[in-house]
Amino acid sequence: MFEVTLQGKKYLIEQQGNAFTINGKAVNPDLVRIDEHRLHLLINGKGYTIERQHAEGSDSRILVNKQTFESSLRTELDLMLEKMGINSGTEGKVNELKAPMPGLVLRLVAQPGDEVKKGDALLVLESMKMENVLKAPGAGIVDKVLVTTGNAVEKGQALVLFR
Repeated sequence: MFEVTLQGKKYLIEQQGNAFTINGKAVNPDLVRIDEHRLHLLINGKGYTIERQHAEGSDSRILVNKQTFESSLRTELDLMLEKMGINSGTEGKVNELKAPMPGLVLRLVAQPGDEVKKGDALLVLESMKMENVLKAPGAGIVDKVLVTTGNAVEKGQALVLFR
């Protein structure tokens, strides 16, 4: 599943095997990749030549049948992280950090009163035998750390609060 924003309008695209839905409506596309930046898409008998002109992070400028569009792509992981309170796309006020997955707290990096900026390590969470460094989604000051080393946490559990 992923979400594409095209000229400000959002499209939720899901794929199961060769079947696709766009905003819940079934489509049967035929796709041919021309090269690294271009593809041809046939949906319900209508053809679209799509060319990526410029990409910066998840944002792109694309040509669809020689008409320019601004687009943005968010993957299932991006959508899940946003739901968990970790919005990688914005640097607005941070309220809390939630666990994106169940796991075990291995190490605390940030302490109450610490001033953090986007990308600063806050804690290390072990999940499925992998160490995951959870980072600040934006600038803020740590108000409370709600877990300690050795705590088991559930997906969606609040871990760190910011003021």
